Amino acid sequence: MSNSSRAALTDVTTGSTLDSPPASRVDTPSSTPFSLEDLDLKDTTILKGLAIIQIVLHNFFHWIGPTHQNEFTFNPDRFPLFLVTVVKPALALQAIFTFFGHFGVQVFIFLSAYGLTKSHWDGSSTWGSFMWSRIKKLYPVFLLIVIPWYAGVCANAGMVKTWHSIGPEFVCMLLGISTLLGYGLPVVGPWWFIPFIMQFYAIWLPMRKLARRFGWQGLALLFLACLIAVYTLNPLLAHWNINLMQTPIGRMSGLCLGVFAARYPLRMNSLPGAALAVAGTILVVLGSFYAAFFPLTFLGAILVWLWTYTVLRAQLRRLFLLELVGRYSLVMFLLNGLVRIPFMDYATTPGAQLLFGGISLVITFGLSGIVYELLLNPRGLRSAFQKAC
Repeated sequence: MSNSSRAALTDVTTGSTLDSPPASRVDTPSSTPFSLEDLDLKDTTILKGLAIIQIVLHNFFHWIGPTHQNEFTFNPDRFPLFLVTVVKPALALQAIFTFFGHFGVQVFIFLSAYGLTKSHWDGSSTWGSFMWSRIKKLYPVFLLIVIPWYAGVCANAGMVKTWHSIGPEFVCMLLGISTLLGYGLPVVGPWWFIPFIMQFYAIWLPMRKLARRFGWQGLALLFLACLIAVYTLNPLLAHWNINLMQTPIGRMSGLCLGVFAARYPLRMNSLPGAALAVAGTILVVLGSFYAAFFPLTFLGAILVWLWTYTVLRAQLRRLFLLELVGRYSLVMFLLNGLVRIPFMDYATTPGAQLLFGGISLVITFGLSGIVYELLLNPRGLRSAFQKAC
């Protein structure tokens, strides 16, 4: 590997889509009011660790069980089926991760906006230079995973057949526009986040300009405008296989909340924070029963997530393994959709589902650690080895 390539790879050693928040601070008791604007690098890494575990297990279980989630579309039959399934002890965990696990993505969406607000609020970059900085940071790790996968598909099915089957969709995914052109979810489902995050980066500077000028009121109006767009345009765009829930428009609640939390004091481990968590729980439940509330479930879920984390923050910050999972989270995000495939055929009983779901998670973590330490953070590995010696 050339020095320039290795330098590009080491630029993503945070293992996330975020710029680094402030360095870790001294832990505070959960009873002490804690503002989300004070989240540090350790906090965001642990949040990513929790979220990616939830996502990986969701991505495994939702293919093999009777329960299905309301993630990109709403079906009123899904939540009643979840309620019937979750009371069966042998299927409870599978049902929980299937129905609620996708909300882990909301954590990454929130943290993406939070991190950019912390690191680029006062920046003066042009749109082109900003986008290029994002491409240089993320695409080395994207390409490190997706190009070998595509090459493997070509080797198995033939280059011409593969191109005609998924080639244009694959290129559009890497360009960040596949979900805007009617391709829907990519062949490897979790990779829908690649075009999503690039679309968010594309609108970041206008979004920041709006928030700078109009403050939190501007963010609230942006969220409401996007919510109206989802209600009114999504049924029309379905004709072209375009779903706004796969774009920043449909997930604007998490993006706006991320900007808000980075700029304004929001104390979730307080009585008002608990009230927000209760309101969030109500939104998730209502949005699971009624289509009208479905787009609001994503806001409700991230409120519950943040309240839970701030309450358990002191304990969670002591878990080094969880922090390590968070460090590898971006690679895990890209790999888990591939790792799960050989194990799903064996998950034919409830016990086997839990066993192979767990194995898939562990192998995803292990492979991601190898990729991260050997290719994305070789200096850190050498330093650790030298200290050990």
